[in-house]
Amino acid sequence: MRVVSTFHPSSSVSRSLKCRLTPDAEHLVVAKTDKLEVHSLQPDGLRRECVVDMWGRVVGLQAIPAREDGRSHILAMIDHPDPKLVVFALEIEDGVASLNSKSSLSLADRAPRPAEFITDVQVDPTGKIAVACCFTGKLKVVPLEDGELGNSFDVSLPELNLLAFTFLYTGDAKRHTLGLLHLNHRRQIQLLCRDVDLQELELSPAHSNLIITTLLSDRTFPILEPPPILVPVPPNEAEINNDDDYDPEMAPHRGGVLVLGGKKVIFYENSKPQQQMTRHGKQKRLSKRLASDKQVEVNEAKKKEQERDSKKVKPRACVKWPWGPVTAWSVVDDACRKVLLGDAFGRLAMLAFDDVKMCLTLIPLGEASAPTTLSYLSSQVFYLGSHSGDSQLFRIHPSPIANASSDTLPIPKGITTISPTSLASSDKGKGRASADDSPEDQSGRIVNTKGTFLEVLQTYDNIAPIMDAVLEDIDGSGQPQVITCSGARNTGSLRVIRSEADFHETARLQGLSGITDVWPVKSHSGDPTHSHLVVSTLRETLVFSFTDKETISLLDPSLTGFVTDVPTMALGNIPRRQPGAGGKSTYIDSPLVVQITSEGAHLIEYDPALGAFTRTVGGWYPQKAGPGFAGKEVVAAAMNASQFVVGLSGGRLALLNLGNDDTVQLLRTRDFADEICAVSCRPLDSSKNFTTLIAVSFWGSNRVAVLSVTGTEVLSTVCETTLPALPRSVLIHNFGKGAGPNSPDFHLHLLAGLADGTLVTYTLRDKELHDRKQSGLGNAPASLSVCDVDGRMVVVASGTRANVLFWDKQRVRPSPTSLKDIVKSATLHATAFPSCLVIATASALLIGRVRGVDKMQIRTIPLGLDNPRKIGYHAGQEVFGVACIRIAPGRIGDLEEVTGSFKLLDAHSSRELHEFNCSAEEEPASVLVLPGAGSGKSPAFALGTVFIRPDEREPSTGRIVLFSVASTEGTNTRSLDVLATEDVRGCVYAIARLADDLIAAAINTSVVLFRIRENDSAELSPLMLERVTEWNHSHFVTNLVFDGQYLLVGDAISSVAVLVWNEERGRLEAAGRDYGPLWPVSIESTGNGIIGANSDCNLFSFKATPAPPPPGRNVRVILEKDGVYHIDDVVNRFLRGALSSADVSDQQSVKASHVFFTSTGRIGAIMDIDDSVSLHMTALQRNMAKKIQGPGGVNLTKYRAPASPRGHTDAEEAYGFLDGDFLELFLSQSEPEEFMVGDVEAERIILPIDHVKDVLVQMQSLH
Repeated sequence: MRVVSTFHPSSSVSRSLKCRLTPDAEHLVVAKTDKLEVHSLQPDGLRRECVVDMWGRVVGLQAIPAREDGRSHILAMIDHPDPKLVVFALEIEDGVASLNSKSSLSLADRAPRPAEFITDVQVDPTGKIAVACCFTGKLKVVPLEDGELGNSFDVSLPELNLLAFTFLYTGDAKRHTLGLLHLNHRRQIQLLCRDVDLQELELSPAHSNLIITTLLSDRTFPILEPPPILVPVPPNEAEINNDDDYDPEMAPHRGGVLVLGGKKVIFYENSKPQQQMTRHGKQKRLSKRLASDKQVEVNEAKKKEQERDSKKVKPRACVKWPWGPVTAWSVVDDACRKVLLGDAFGRLAMLAFDDVKMCLTLIPLGEASAPTTLSYLSSQVFYLGSHSGDSQLFRIHPSPIANASSDTLPIPKGITTISPTSLASSDKGKGRASADDSPEDQSGRIVNTKGTFLEVLQTYDNIAPIMDAVLEDIDGSGQPQVITCSGARNTGSLRVIRSEADFHETARLQGLSGITDVWPVKSHSGDPTHSHLVVSTLRETLVFSFTDKETISLLDPSLTGFVTDVPTMALGNIPRRQPGAGGKSTYIDSPLVVQITSEGAHLIEYDPALGAFTRTVGGWYPQKAGPGFAGKEVVAAAMNASQFVVGLSGGRLALLNLGNDDTVQLLRTRDFADEICAVSCRPLDSSKNFTTLIAVSFWGSNRVAVLSVTGTEVLSTVCETTLPALPRSVLIHNFGKGAGPNSPDFHLHLLAGLADGTLVTYTLRDKELHDRKQSGLGNAPASLSVCDVDGRMVVVASGTRANVLFWDKQRVRPSPTSLKDIVKSATLHATAFPSCLVIATASALLIGRVRGVDKMQIRTIPLGLDNPRKIGYHAGQEVFGVACIRIAPGRIGDLEEVTGSFKLLDAHSSRELHEFNCSAEEEPASVLVLPGAGSGKSPAFALGTVFIRPDEREPSTGRIVLFSVASTEGTNTRSLDVLATEDVRGCVYAIARLADDLIAAAINTSVVLFRIRENDSAELSPLMLERVTEWNHSHFVTNLVFDGQYLLVGDAISSVAVLVWNEERGRLEAAGRDYGPLWPVSIESTGNGIIGANSDCNLFSFKATPAPPPPGRNVRVILEKDGVYHIDDVVNRFLRGALSSADVSDQQSVKASHVFFTSTGRIGAIMDIDDSVSLHMTALQRNMAKKIQGPGGVNLTKYRAPASPRGHTDAEEAYGFLDGDFLELFLSQSEPEEFMVGDVEAERIILPIDHVKDVLVQMQSLH
C-alpha cells in the first residue's frame, strides 16, 4: 500500500477576481489549480484571509450578487472529469475568516464529449443568470437568486466548436444575450449572438440582432491556440444619438464586444434599436420561407441565409496587435474605457478608447511574467497570475521608471506607431498608414513609448510547470535539494527548493580559535537587552562588550570581573529569590551572574557605578566544600535562573542554588559509578525559573539518565537509556507552551547529541521514554542549544551541519540550515542586534536572524527565454546539464523561431560554464547522466535530440551526443567536449544506462541498444556509439527506466512493458507486458514493479512477479496492476528517494519511496506503508470520507476513483493508494474518536488511536 502526500502545493494560478465579499472590505480571490485564496486589500498591500482546498481543478471564477447590498459571493467552476459549479461565501467569526460553500451544481454528463476549446462560466451583467460551458453543443443555464444557484436547465448550442463566449450589455434587464465566437463547418471564425430565453428554457433559434453576425478574417486570427477572447463593453455614458445622422467617428458608442487574440484588437458595436427591429422582421420572413411547402422558396431562403452567415461586417474600431497571442485582460474602470492586455510572453499594454473620437489606442507598458489572469485592484495596482512564471503585484506609473532610453516593448517592422506627444493632437492620431493597411486599420494607433512603466511590488513564487527535476544532496548537508526545470516562454528557470531555515547574517567576529560555547549577558537579570558577550575557548574565556550600535569591544581580562584564564562551562544571569508566605518564592531583579568553571561556581555582580562586573565572595568551590570533595573538580555544568547543576570528577553530581545571603549553596549530591559527561537542567515550564528534572550522560557506559530533584529520595532516577555512542550533549525540553503533563500543549522530549554526530530524541511521557528517533548531523560531535526564533523556542542541534528543531503538526520537525560546523548558539537581544542569534563556530562568531523555520526556501536560477526541459546532475564534476528550448518572441501568426541548447552549470554557484547549441531545427529531448569521472574520454552526459520539420507528421531524424566536461589547466574554466555523435531515425524521447558501456534509447516506436566504445578513427571523435540491437514492438516509446535488472518501457499510446538484455543472444527480449489502454506519461521503478502516471491524471502501479519462462526465453515476468488513483494533475516526473532526512524511528511504519512533480507546480511524496497498518489506514480513510466532504459536497471515494475522458466510472474505485493529505486531517479533528468507530461494527478500527496518530505523524515527517 502506498500513500500520496504533498510537499509543495500547486502554485500555478488559473483565475483571479476582485470583488467585495463583505460590505466593509474589497477582496482579491486567487484560484490556483486546487485551491481558492482570499486576500483583503489593505493600504500596505494584500493580506491573506483564508484558503479553501478544492477537490478539482478550478477553471472558472465569477462574482455573483448576494442578498446583502454591496456584497458578493464567489461562483467557481471545477473542470472535468467531474465538472461542477460551487458557490462560496466569506464568513467571519471571532475575527477569523473562512470561505464556505453555500450551494453547488453538478455539470457531469457522460453522453456529450468535453468541449475542445473552452471550459468556463460567465455571469450576466445583471447578475441574474450564469451560463457554463464544458461540453460540445451544450450549455448549462443557471438562474441566480440572492447569491444562490436556482433551477438550472440545459440548452442545445448549434455552434459546436465554441471558441469563446460572454454575456453582452443589452441595456434591458430582462434581455440576456450571449456573444459567441465559434469555428463553423468551413473552418471559418464567426461572431454571433443568441438570446437566452428563460421562459422557453432555450437559446433563441435565430441569431440575435444585438450584434450583426460576421465572419472574422483568417489573416487576423491565424492560430487558435490559445483561443480568442471576448470582452463585453458597456455603452459609453455620453449621450448617444440613434438617428440616421449618427456620426461613427464620434467617441460615444452603444456598447459591444472586443475580440482579442488575433493580429488586431477589434471592437464590434451593438446595433441600433431600429436596425435590430428591421433585422428581426427579415428573420421572421426568412423563417417563414424556410417553412414553406414550395421547395423553390426554401432553396432561395437557404441561399439567403448562407449569404447572411458568410457576410463580413466592418468593425466600429480596431487596432493592430504587434505581439503574441493575448492570454489575459482586465478592465481598469467600470465603463471599460481602458483595458489592460497581456500576451503569452508577458508583454503588457493598455488599450484605451479615445474620449474625442472613436479610436482605439494601444500603449505599451513593459514586460512581466506571462499572465493567465489580470485583475485591477486600485490606485493603478494590478495583480498578475501566471502559470509559467511568478505571479506578481505591480503598479503602473504614468511615466517611465527605468530604461527610459530604450523601447518599452519591441514593435515589429511594418507596424505604424506614433510618439507619446502625438496623443494630445487628434489630427495626428492615425499616424502614417503603411501601403497594405486597410481602411479599418486607420481607427487605431500604437504609441511608441520609451522605458518601463511597471513597478513590481510583490512577487509570489510559482514553480510551474515542472518538466523535469533532480533530487540531490549537493552541499553535503544531508538534506536533499530539489532542482526543477520550471517556467516557460520568457520566464524559464531552475528552481532550487528545500525546507530549511534561512539565516541572515548581520555581523561577524573573526580571528578567534577553539571556541566551545557562548553566552550573552545582561547587566541586570531583568534588563530587556544584553550588554556583554562571554565566549569560552579551549584555553580561556573572552568577554566582549556592546559599546554602541556599531562596535563590539574585547575587554581587558583583568577588568572584566570574570574568570578568564580557564574555559567556562556554564554562565548566566540569575535573579534573587525571596521566600514568601506558604513556602512560595518570588524572584526579583538582580545584577548577579554565575560563572561555572573547572574550579567551581563563581558569583559575579555588575557594579553600575563602575560600569563593569566584579567578583564576589559568595561562590562555591569543591576544594573548599569539605573533606568529601577533596581532589574533585568540575567536569560538566548546566544552569537555569535558580539552579546550578555540576558534574564533578569521580562521578558525583551536585545541585546548587543561590541562598538568601547571596552565596551559592549546596543542596544535594549523588554519586554514580561512571564519570559524568554532560548535564542539563532547563525548566520544563518557560514561565518558571526552575526545573524538576535533570538529564545526565556518562562516559564509558554511554548512558543517559533522567533524574528528579523533587521528593524525599536524593536525585532519584526517573528513567534512563543506553545509546550506541557517547552522549556529548543532553537536553530535556518542552517544545510546547503548556505548564505540565495535563496541558495539551505540553510536549516534553529528551534529546541527546552523540559524539559520532547522531541526534537521538525521545518523548518523555509518564516517567518513561517513548518513540525513539535518530538522525545524522555529520561526523562532528552533536551539540544542543535552546534559542528564540520568531517568537518560538526552538532547539538548534548542530554537528557538521545543523537542524532547527521545532514543534509542528504534532511532531518535532527538523528544519535544516545552510550553516556548517556550529559549536553553540544562543539568543541575543542587544541594542544593535535585536531579536538575533549569536552562533559560534570553532573560529568565528556570527550574529544574525533565523527566519522561516517552517517555510520552504525557493531559490531561482533565471534562464529567461531558455526554457529548461531536461536536467541531470553529475556528482563527480558537481555540475548540472540542462537541456533548453528557446522560442523567440514574435507576433501572433509569425513562424516561431525555436532553437535548442545544452547548458553546463556549476552546481554550487549556478554559473553557466558552457553552452552547446543544437543545429537548425534541432531540439533536445532527453538527458542521461553517465557515471564515472566525466572528463577526458569518460562521458558525463548523453543528450538525445530531434529535428522538427513542419512537413513531417512524425519525426524522422535525431541524434545522440556524448559529452565530457573538460577543464582548462590553470583556470576554473570548464566546458563541454563532444566525444561521440550518432544520427538516429526519429526522436530520442528517453535514454537509459544498462551498463558502463551500454545505453538504451527510445526512438519513436523502438528501443535501440548502443555500445559506447573507442572510435577507430580517433581523429573524428574519441568515442563512437555502436548499434547493438533493436526492439520495435510499440507505438511511441517515451519512457525508459532501468532498475538494475529490467528495462521498463512506457508506450505513450498503449501501456508498459518489461524488457531484459539477453547478452548471450545479443538482443532485447520482452519479459512481460500490459496490453491495456493506459496512455502513460511518466514511469519509474518501485524495485519490484512499476509506478507511473497517465494522461487522464491517474496514478497506477504494477507488481512484477517472476514466472517460469516459456521455451526459448530466459526470463518471464507477470505484470499485475496493484494500484490506481486519480491524482487530478499531470505528473511529468517520478524520482526514487526521500524529500527530507527525517528522523528514523526504530519502528517506522511508513517509509519514503518516490517523489513526483506535476505541470501545476506540485511536488509530492509517495510513501510505502507496512501491511500491518495499511488495512487500518484504508479503513480510516473510508470512515473519514463518509463524514468529511470537499467543497460542493465532493466525495473523496468518488474523487479519487480512476478517471477517463468521459469522467469517473462507478465500476472501479481507487486501490493501492491512500490520500495522505486527507488522512492527516485526522490529527486536527476535535473528536477523532468518531472516525475510529464507523457506521457498523465491521467498520470499527481496532488499532489504538495513539498508534494511528503515530503513523500519521510519521507520514508528515516525510513530506
